[in-house]
Amino acid sequence: MPTSKLHANMSYREVIPKNLSPAEWIEVKIHTGTQSTLQDLKTFETSGGYCYKSRKNVQTRNRFIYWRAYQDVLELSEVSLDISLQRNHLRMRFTDSAVLNVSLTEQAKAITLLVVTVSSVHRYVFPLKIVGQDESTASPEDLLSQSIFYDVNEKINDPSTFFVTDGFGTMPTVAVSYLSQNSQVAYFAVAYQSKLLLHIMNCVTGNTVTHEVKEAHLMPRFLSNLKGALTGRSETQEAATSMAFSEIEENIFILVLYRNNELRLWSVDSLQTVASINCLGESGHGGSGAQGPQNNQLRKISDQNFCLFISNDRRSEFICVSIVADSNENSGISLTQNSVPAPQMDLIDFDATSSHIWALWSNPAGDFNVSAIYFASNNAIKWVSAALEPPPDRYCLTMEQGVDPRESYCSYIFHPGRFDRNVIAKALYMFRRVNLQFDVKQLSMSVLKEQVCQAVEDEIQNELKDFVVTDDEYLEISMRLWDRFYSCCEQYHIKFSEPTGLAVLGGMDAVCLVRRQSFALLRPCEVLEHLLLIGEHNEEVATYVAPLFRNDPEMAKGFVDLMNVVTLLDKLISEELKIDFDKQLYQRESPITVIGKLVSRITVGDEDGPLLPSNSLKQIQQKLQEIPNLTPSLEMLLDVLCMIDPDAPPHDYSLSTRFLQPSGALLGSEYGLSILSETVKQMAMIRFSVCRNLLVLQYMVNGPDKMGTANVLTNINYLNSYYTLVWIAEMPISSNTPAGFEASIQRLSRAQLFSGYTRPYASHLRNNGNDQTTLLRLFLQSKGLFSALSMLLRSDSMQLESEQLNLRQTLLQLVGYINKMLWPDSPIYVFPEWLFGTCHHIIVQDYVRLLSSWCTVKVHARRFMLAVSLLDCGEAHKAVYLFHQTAPGVVEDDFLFEQVLKNTPLYSKLHESVSRGEAVSTEDAKLAMVHYYLKVIQLFEQHSALDYVIQLAHMAMNELQRDDPQLPMFQSIVFNNHLQLGHYEEAYYALVYNADTSRRKDCLRQLVITLFQNKSLPLLMRFPYIGLQDEFESIVESRARSMSIDQNDVYNFLYAFHTNKGNMRKAATVMYEQAMRFQVDSDAPNALEKRCSSLLICLNCLHLVDSRYRWIAKPTIGDERVASIDQDNDDGEPKSDENGQEVVVLELADIRRELVHAEALKELSHYRKDVAAYERSTPEELSYLLASCGLYTAALKLSRGYSFSVLPIFESLTTACVTATEDKGVDAWNWLQNNDMADLPHRSNAADMAWTLLQKLVLDNEAKDSTLIRKSVVQRLLALNAFLPQWLVDSYKLSDSRELLQLFVKRNRLLEAADLACEMIAGMLGAGSEYFDFKHSVNVTNPQLSFPINTIDLLLHALKINGQEDFEYEMAHVKLEEEVHRYIQTVKRITEDKMSLAILQSREERQQQLRY
Repeated sequence: MPTSKLHANMSYREVIPKNLSPAEWIEVKIHTGTQSTLQDLKTFETSGGYCYKSRKNVQTRNRFIYWRAYQDVLELSEVSLDISLQRNHLRMRFTDSAVLNVSLTEQAKAITLLVVTVSSVHRYVFPLKIVGQDESTASPEDLLSQSIFYDVNEKINDPSTFFVTDGFGTMPTVAVSYLSQNSQVAYFAVAYQSKLLLHIMNCVTGNTVTHEVKEAHLMPRFLSNLKGALTGRSETQEAATSMAFSEIEENIFILVLYRNNELRLWSVDSLQTVASINCLGESGHGGSGAQGPQNNQLRKISDQNFCLFISNDRRSEFICVSIVADSNENSGISLTQNSVPAPQMDLIDFDATSSHIWALWSNPAGDFNVSAIYFASNNAIKWVSAALEPPPDRYCLTMEQGVDPRESYCSYIFHPGRFDRNVIAKALYMFRRVNLQFDVKQLSMSVLKEQVCQAVEDEIQNELKDFVVTDDEYLEISMRLWDRFYSCCEQYHIKFSEPTGLAVLGGMDAVCLVRRQSFALLRPCEVLEHLLLIGEHNEEVATYVAPLFRNDPEMAKGFVDLMNVVTLLDKLISEELKIDFDKQLYQRESPITVIGKLVSRITVGDEDGPLLPSNSLKQIQQKLQEIPNLTPSLEMLLDVLCMIDPDAPPHDYSLSTRFLQPSGALLGSEYGLSILSETVKQMAMIRFSVCRNLLVLQYMVNGPDKMGTANVLTNINYLNSYYTLVWIAEMPISSNTPAGFEASIQRLSRAQLFSGYTRPYASHLRNNGNDQTTLLRLFLQSKGLFSALSMLLRSDSMQLESEQLNLRQTLLQLVGYINKMLWPDSPIYVFPEWLFGTCHHIIVQDYVRLLSSWCTVKVHARRFMLAVSLLDCGEAHKAVYLFHQTAPGVVEDDFLFEQVLKNTPLYSKLHESVSRGEAVSTEDAKLAMVHYYLKVIQLFEQHSALDYVIQLAHMAMNELQRDDPQLPMFQSIVFNNHLQLGHYEEAYYALVYNADTSRRKDCLRQLVITLFQNKSLPLLMRFPYIGLQDEFESIVESRARSMSIDQNDVYNFLYAFHTNKGNMRKAATVMYEQAMRFQVDSDAPNALEKRCSSLLICLNCLHLVDSRYRWIAKPTIGDERVASIDQDNDDGEPKSDENGQEVVVLELADIRRELVHAEALKELSHYRKDVAAYERSTPEELSYLLASCGLYTAALKLSRGYSFSVLPIFESLTTACVTATEDKGVDAWNWLQNNDMADLPHRSNAADMAWTLLQKLVLDNEAKDSTLIRKSVVQRLLALNAFLPQWLVDSYKLSDSRELLQLFVKRNRLLEAADLACEMIAGMLGAGSEYFDFKHSVNVTNPQLSFPINTIDLLLHALKINGQEDFEYEMAHVKLEEEVHRYIQTVKRITEDKMSLAILQSREERQQQLRY
């Protein structure tokens, strides 16, 4: 098949696994007890590999072992591209015994390792634990990840596993080992300078038998007919240089290549030569037969086929030898050969298969080369080189003006995968020139970076410690030292990367290139890679690539010729120009402009002339002219460069939601992912170079005026796309979650824009100190690989677990699918969605920036990603406009449709129509936009970007009609965010314009509550509340009643609000309700004071109302429903309660009484802690309590509002006055100062002040024509046997002197009564009558006076009795009798005169009547 020929002849390219975890070696020492032979034998470093043959099992698929041996150390590493193995590095140290040969053999459940050293032979069996077949208790995941070296321990020193050889004093030169097909016997052939020993080890018992293989004295007869039969040669000429075992039909043979170019086939059973051949003589090319500059080598292809490398003095060649049955002898065997000339280079190692010979070469300059030849067909393309990866180029390390060398060198040296951690650590040791070392495995790249920076800085300071330098000098020194450190890294990288051998991994269609401290794979190339990198035998390649170009040989030849020109141009353009071109593309300059500058520099140049010589330009132009079908070839090349089929149906990206599991996904291990990502990078860079060079050719051919053709525009698009792929493959990114990642993810999840199962860091791979990786690698290990595998399975219907697939079938196809996911114009959203979830905002923004100027696909999705990223970075002012621009794409962009509408009812309705690309109705589009804006608003709210939430809500409202049912929701959002920002006026007007009545009320309630909480009461008072006053009052009243009365300013606000509106009755009601709340609900110390204040305000308000409406309806509080405050109806009558309950009407007098009672309680509260117990006491009881506390003025004040006797109050006060006078130990000031003495003259004596208070209170409170109070006071004084103050006596005499006299007599105050009686009689007779209550004295013209005859009579009697014992009483009795007698005489006279006068008057009246 032509395609198979193409594959067989196509070249390979090296891909190096990078950014791997440091190897953790299992160290094992093998003690054989022999003497040291290292100083007697010089061995070269050898290496090789073995690939598992069974590829149907996921555990052995893409799994191999490579090894390297030097001196007495053998290092084996097991690698699986699918499974991340644990404990997969084994280092065996054969104490003082150099390793000669290593071979690996695979059995059903084990790998057998055979090792030959100069003094021993060894056999080790490493079991392969197959899931489901192993009896271990470990979980299947643990079994999968366990290497065959997992359980290696010191038991490896079991004596049955090795045998010490005896070389009889000589050192062996070469050895070979072999395990029989039945795995029962191990064969070891050890060649010495003059003999060949065969050691046969029983694998069951460990017993070993040694035989010497030598020629018999008599030569067998059947050798006589062989060409080149052996004739007398010395044993030294017959020293073996290479050997191999062969097992044919259960017969074991040893094939030995001698130094004299003779090849012998020995039988193990007979230890005799079976056949021989002189390789040099049979090749037919002549020559002296002398040993050439290189050693002859032998490699086994199969039991019948072998490949030899023969070097003589004229040339080197490869000879393929086969063991076939001899036709002349029934039981004979002969050797046939076929030779292939070798390149003129030094062979390091080679391997061969049935179709290829692979060789590792080096030239005198120290450069290495890997080449292969396909000899299975006559159409072979001779030797084809493999493209090896060059070391890091220091010319790529560009120093920009003003950039710190430390930053530039660190970013280059520590770029993920550029230098291995061991390389940097070794370079650090060399740079420091100290022997201090540390464990690299325990050292992360970030810590290593700090160590390097510190070491370089220390060197800089050492050079500057004695000098003062300028900034330029400092930068120069810094540059020099950093360059020195970079040189150290470069040297160790080159040293550690030297190839030591290769091994063909047959089942994988790859070659393992073993290096000093790592390995690399040679993978199959694609066509463009072969043509651009290798460029060998392109004419023959054209015939093989024709099937790819519609079986048109001319088209294929034109394509190859065009690629030859592209390749030529790539070699002519310097690296400096390429780097400059990349930088300008990164800065988003127009590719045509950049190409124009590039063409101008290579053709016209600068002061030094053009960069390309004129003959090169002519050569390029000539080659282009020689292509007959240039335009079709160009179009075909563009088709090859295209990654996606524009006519293919869109891919449902949402299906790829799972992630890599540690259960053996194809290329899912650390090595597999690294190789896959490096392959993607290599192919992207190759294709980017092709696009760049092709665009240069197009510019040179078309000129600047004709760069608008379709092919040019297509190429520009591909150029930008591949540059984006290269950027993704090289962009460093932290392998750990970034700062703020969890918060960002939670915000996206709460907005339902991100699902937990798509977390971008969900991977089983361990970082092991690798702080950074590449964006592509992180994408592949978290989501990209599984998505590519699912696409591969769906498209090709492959069964990865059952089919034997090599790297050409899987690796390149996976790379193609990965490129489709990464391709900017691809309809697949896997990569943008994943990148969106990484929350690496700088990378997200850079990615969008790179695509913003040219990519028209997925614009809305990228703009949305950028907006979210900017929002997370605190640049909400930029994000809000991007979100607005993205809004129309909700139903146009699959990504937005999935993310925004996934959990909405609209999703199921529109999913099918959107997936089919059908148009969406205007209503559905508007509804989708509403959902979009709501989710965006949720994001902004989580970032507290409330200003922009308002802006977004207005944007959404601009998209809606006035009658749209969604409009009130956004109006409420505007209101809420204005409210949270403190824009209260804007919030008020936002709620006023809300179209939904219920939402308007809710918003008003929020506004009221917020303003109350923020104490913005003047603003709340200022709002007009047009059409909302009733709702406003209801809200405020509800808030007032719901709040604790102790910290409640709402009643005061309501009072102020109603007062401001002129509704004084409502204001009075509010204050009365507040007073009631203070009485019922408050335990605060100042509750009574506040209650009194509220009642005073209530009275004041009612006084301002028309006298007809000076009343309020008493509110009900507590568990009862609070009656409506609005009582101001038109007829002035109180409204009836809705539930039929009786409405209590309160008038001014009722409120006054309550006020007086409250004030009394307030006064009492100052002196009684248990005042709460007396709140329900009657006013009379309360007054008595006040009086008992000395609060006489307060008690009297309380009495004014109620009708109860005040006499007890005065009695108490009288008692207090007497006590103050008589008991000097009692400080009367204590209770005096609690009374109102503002109008009293000041007295220095407390007793005097008390009597003055009593005088004032008696005079102020005694009713006109009443003596009840004075009587009570006098009685109390008399009862206390105290003297009556003169003012009281004088006052009483003016009111009711007879009663006073009676009280004196009654209380046995006889002397005072006698004095009063004498004064009273004198007054009656006209002497001092103005001091008594007589209106006139005894006179003829005056009416008669009532004389207290009984009282005086009683007084006289008492005086008479007491006068018998006391002279003073007798004197008083005499005096009183005289006064009474005088009064009687006077009354008699006046009576007679009155009678005479009355007779005269009667007489005159009769005369007068008679006269008339």
